[in-house]
Amino acid sequence: MPYNWLLYALLVAGCLLLLTGCGNGTRVESDGDAFYRGTDDTGAEVVVTERPHRIVSLGRGMDEILLGIAPPEQIAGLTSTVDDPGISCMTEEARAVSVKLKDRSPERVAALDPDLVLAIDGIPKELVDSLRDLGIPVFVSRTPNNLEDIFARIETVGRLIGQEENAAARIAEKRALLADVERRVGDIPEEERPIVVAFAFSGVFGRKDGLFDDMCRRASLRNGVAMAGLTATTAVSMEQVVALNPDVFLLPTWSTEGKTTEEFREKLCRDPLFIHVKAVQENHLYVVPDRYRYNTSQNAADAVYALARAVYPERFADEK
Repeated sequence: MPYNWLLYALLVAGCLLLLTGCGNGTRVESDGDAFYRGTDDTGAEVVVTERPHRIVSLGRGMDEILLGIAPPEQIAGLTSTVDDPGISCMTEEARAVSVKLKDRSPERVAALDPDLVLAIDGIPKELVDSLRDLGIPVFVSRTPNNLEDIFARIETVGRLIGQEENAAARIAEKRALLADVERRVGDIPEEERPIVVAFAFSGVFGRKDGLFDDMCRRASLRNGVAMAGLTATTAVSMEQVVALNPDVFLLPTWSTEGKTTEEFREKLCRDPLFIHVKAVQENHLYVVPDRYRYNTSQNAADAVYALARAVYPERFADEK
């Protein structure tokens, strides 16, 4: 092989090796100076010198992952929303952790003496930088776009905190649940799958190629607003929703302003814009709790199950 081509091949191989570590990181067993060394989802290097025993989470999805794979004594703090049953799937488990952060200032987080902080990409960069300046390892995780992203996130957290076996067990449990949904509804042809439009109290949600879109796909449903073209940068009008003539409307359940599902249902049914839509005419107005629909932890698999069971109850008749 000519020298130039050999050099090129070595460079490509080196780049690929670096890329395979991005966002996941590796447990270091041989160099003796670190328990974990890798890069987070922003490309920042993360080095954890020894197995963490005072972990702080700065995101509800991370809260639930930690509660699912780590003992409470390994967790120094979670976010305050993990106690809210309207948006959290693990309020009972969260009771075992006494500190719940509402104030996420650098001073408040540092006061917990963490040896690892798990953050999400919505956390201000200034907070992350401040914690790192204090010598605290911070791993920033990108918001998952699908269930596979979530499973990869759980694997990474498992390696970060030395709970690989628990992480693998949790993933296997949720994959089994998804396989059960697939067994029940996976045979439904694409063109026969109901068109579903999900509402938040502020409007429709479920952008194309986002996590809820993947949930719908796995539940053998068609996500209406994705079909209409909703993306992170492109809005969808209510007229576009009506034009789809959706089979099902999913109603919101969680509000910080005291709004209720029943009030939303009544307003929707009275709205002249929707009175001829199939979902309203056939009263296919279903409720799947927002703690599932907005979930970014292992419990997103339960959202798939809940969606499928709400729309196809006859295929879950054997379930109590």
